[in-house]
Amino acid sequence: MSAAVICFLMMGLLIVNSVTSATRLQASPQESPAGAQKSDLSEFDRLRIEGFNAVYNIDYKTARERFLQMTRLAPDHPAGYVYLANNLWLETLYQSRRLSTSVYTGESFYAQDKDEDKVDPKRDRDFNDYIRQAIAAARARLAKNPKDVEALYYNASALGIRAAYGTSVKRSFTRAIGDANESIKIQRQVIKLDPGYIDAYLSIGLYEYVIDSLPGGLKFLARLAGLKGSKQKGIEHLERVTREGKFTADDARVVLLGIYSKENNLERALEIISHMVNQYPRNYLFGVERASMLYRTNRAEEGSRAFADLLKDERVGTQAIDLVNFYWGEALLAKQDYAGAIARYKDVQRWPKSNSGLVSFAHLHVGEALDALGKREEAMVEYQMVLKRENVFDSHKLATQYVKRPYMAVKS
Repeated sequence: MSAAVICFLMMGLLIVNSVTSATRLQASPQESPAGAQKSDLSEFDRLRIEGFNAVYNIDYKTARERFLQMTRLAPDHPAGYVYLANNLWLETLYQSRRLSTSVYTGESFYAQDKDEDKVDPKRDRDFNDYIRQAIAAARARLAKNPKDVEALYYNASALGIRAAYGTSVKRSFTRAIGDANESIKIQRQVIKLDPGYIDAYLSIGLYEYVIDSLPGGLKFLARLAGLKGSKQKGIEHLERVTREGKFTADDARVVLLGIYSKENNLERALEIISHMVNQYPRNYLFGVERASMLYRTNRAEEGSRAFADLLKDERVGTQAIDLVNFYWGEALLAKQDYAGAIARYKDVQRWPKSNSGLVSFAHLHVGEALDALGKREEAMVEYQMVLKRENVFDSHKLATQYVKRPYMAVKS
């Protein structure tokens, strides 16, 4: 499979196995933390829900505290370790400005001039420790009862998160495919044992969609390998989870947001992201996605107001001025409002706390906009700035290309 296809699958699994990683704690005695009393179960559930809400509201510190409390309350249960790994992974993406669907829709992310991206060694160790603890706890339960549905689910979740982490944080695409395939295999066991475990249809639905989305040659090879899928069936599974999922309805919405955006069903995508904005008003990342979608659905005036309102948000003002301006610039550039896009990208360049990668791409895109306006000499200055900075994805490759030949805008 191509890197882009693998990463699309990984990013889907990343969402599927993140944030809530379904569990039905009260469903049966075998699904409870070992030796837990009813009061402990209530506390376990409360900590989980508070942790989920914190994750969705970009409060990773609170989420980590809640999930650590889960591991202390039930050290033999895999849930807390899975959530800790998921939380650390999402926080890492957030800090590197990779927690946005648009990062993964272009070709730049998949360009690899080296084996993998550098990661913080301590974070990497902590992540892998959580995954090991989660898998160990799940397999200890499976050793006692091979049909322990919850243990199977968490084993699959841990593998899926590890695959997603490797893909999105390290950009190590080929190493993740084994974990992804094993995760899906186990999720199918979950459904076979308990067809009513609706949340498990999340990863299965995405898998169905991705396999059927492969280009012709790859789809043929996939079929030879026994891999079959259906876009329609996959979407139906995911929509069902939004209606009936116990803990993963919002996860399914995030997955469908990416799918409907890819399928150009923009009105449904806008409906979904608007729901998420209303559900989690503190999560300005959803606000950024909605503002961008408004531009894509030719509601530029509404999109402009939405971006402007985000810049007035106190949390954005201290944490994410670069992010909002960058994606506002992306929306304007796509609409060929080059002067407006340049202004937004220049704000990214000026903000002292801007992410280095966003600054590099801001210079690149300013160069593109200037080329489109016929200002070749000014564009060259921007491309040279990119080449003086650290290479991010394929920024050096593109800048070198535009130095040799001016950027040409694709007519809309």
